[in-house]
Amino acid sequence: MSRIEFRVLGPIRSVVDDVEATLPGRKLQAILAVLALRAGHEVRRDELIEELDLLASTGNASNTLHAHMTRLRRWLNSQSAGAASTMLESTPSGYRLGVPPSAVDAHRFLTQVEHAVTLGPAAPSSTVTVLEEALDLWHDHDLLGVLDGPLAAAAADELHRARRTARELLLDAWIALGHDHRVIGNAKRFIDDDPLNERMRLQLITALRRVGRHTEAVEAYKLAERVLRDELGVRPGSGLRTAFEHTLGGPGLAREDFYESSLRASGF
Repeated sequence: MSRIEFRVLGPIRSVVDDVEATLPGRKLQAILAVLALRAGHEVRRDELIEELDLLASTGNASNTLHAHMTRLRRWLNSQSAGAASTMLESTPSGYRLGVPPSAVDAHRFLTQVEHAVTLGPAAPSSTVTVLEEALDLWHDHDLLGVLDGPLAAAAADELHRARRTARELLLDAWIALGHDHRVIGNAKRFIDDDPLNERMRLQLITALRRVGRHTEAVEAYKLAERVLRDELGVRPGSGLRTAFEHTLGGPGLAREDFYESSLRASGF
C-alpha cells in the first residue's frame, strides 16, 4: 500500500512513496491545506465556502464547491493509485481527509515542539535533537503557500508562534551546551525572520559575549535598539538593557550567570 503524506509547511504538496506533487490551482491547494490541517476531522461545507470566498465569486457556491471537490478527488486518485476514493470522505455536512494527523507535516511539527517544551532545560541534548528535526520540516518561508482564507490564516499564526518557540528553545539548548558559534549563526538567521524578537537578540548578544566578541555584542544591542525604536517606538526591554550593561562591563559575570541574570531582568 502506498505511503501518503501531506506538506503544508511551505507550498502545498502531497508525497506518495517519497514522490512529491503540487496541486494545480490555488483553490484546490486551499481546500487540501484546510483538510490536512484537520486531518481525520470534518471540515464543514460552509467553512470551505467562506475559506474560498465562493459566495462573492460565484452564483452557486455549493455547486462550485462540489466541482472543486470532484477535481481534488480526481487529482488525489491520480497521485495515489485510487486511495483517494476512501481517503477523501464526504460527510453529512462537509468533508474529511481520512488520514492520521501524523501524515501531515504541520501536526508532526507541533507534536515535536510540545515534546521539546516538556523536556525543559534539564535535557538540552534531547531538546536539540527534537527541535532540529522539527524545524527541518519547514520547506519554505511561504507557509501554507501564502493562502489567505480565515482558517489558513489562523493556522499560519499558530504555526508561526510554535516556530518562534522552537527557535527560542533551540537557542537556549545550544547556550546550555556551550555551542555559542551555532547560536551566533542561527540567531542571526532567525532574527532576519523575526526582527522584533527581543529574546533571540538577547541570545545572540549572550553568545557573542561568551566567545569574546564584545564589540559585535554592543553592535547587536545598538541594532536591536534602532529596530525597536523605528518599528515600535519603544526602548529595548530590561533583559536586553541588562545584557548591554554587562557587555560594557567586560568579562564580569560567569558564562551562565550572565544569561540567567539577563533572563530574570526581562521576565522571560
